[in-house]
Amino acid sequence: MTELLSQYIPKILQLLLFLIMLGMGMTLTVKDFTRVGVKPKAVFTGLVNQILFVPLIAYCLVLIIPMQPMIAMGLMVVACSPGGAVSNLFSYLSKGDTALSITLTAISSIITIFTIPLIINFSLDAILGEASKSIQLPLGKTIYNIFKLTALPVFIGMLINYKFPKTAEKSKPVIKWGSITVIILALIFMVMKLEEIGDSWSFLKASLVSVLLLNFFTLGVGFVSAKMLKLSTKQAATISIESGMQNNVLGMTLAMAPGLLNTPEMAATPGVYGVVMSLLAIAVVNIYKKMIIKVEKS
Repeated sequence: MTELLSQYIPKILQLLLFLIMLGMGMTLTVKDFTRVGVKPKAVFTGLVNQILFVPLIAYCLVLIIPMQPMIAMGLMVVACSPGGAVSNLFSYLSKGDTALSITLTAISSIITIFTIPLIINFSLDAILGEASKSIQLPLGKTIYNIFKLTALPVFIGMLINYKFPKTAEKSKPVIKWGSITVIILALIFMVMKLEEIGDSWSFLKASLVSVLLLNFFTLGVGFVSAKMLKLSTKQAATISIESGMQNNVLGMTLAMAPGLLNTPEMAATPGVYGVVMSLLAIAVVNIYKKMIIKVEKS
């Protein structure tokens, strides 16, 4: 039974990712994409952090910290993924700028359709060298595969929101907390798949230090860069959370799915990232919430 289920784990992950993105789409409207004209500096700062700084920090960690090539690739895979589906929830809980959070998640999910294959192919060459030739990602095919797993369900969700706004509004609490449940399920399936190829615990332990550092630096750089540009504390907290909470389910799917990387060993890092980012986010939410309340009172 377990072996039979294991065969379908990559497909199950794709379905879970589709459901997460569909749910996210049901919380979006066209205004969320056009808000860039209302808050251009905040949106631009957030996107530069997500699209440029996060992969750059990850690559610096790969160069500095000795790690297995597959762990290093997993770090790059999760780093080039867009903002996570639960980042909006954590931004809300921290009293951050939830509208900005939603806009950053929405826009980064579209932009990364095109940046993911470029960053991953660069990383494959830089980290695996000649061994990467067997797992290169064809640009056109990869963009299509990522589109159907991310942008397509988002657009379908937005259509549902447009046609049935009351239903979508009532579904929002379920969508937010349901996303966390889906992430937990994805982690369970990832561990099951890793058990096939070796000791899953050894893969997870090997990923821990690099993931902790990636989370720590991206949260910090997100906040500091926003404050350097004189953005509000609410906006800085939101950009920090968006930068430190990538879509790890997409990362695991990219690593395991046929037609993409199809290398389960790379999924360990995104899996550990999902756990670490959630635990760190709980602590960060409390810190930012106190900071924002203090600023509002003053």
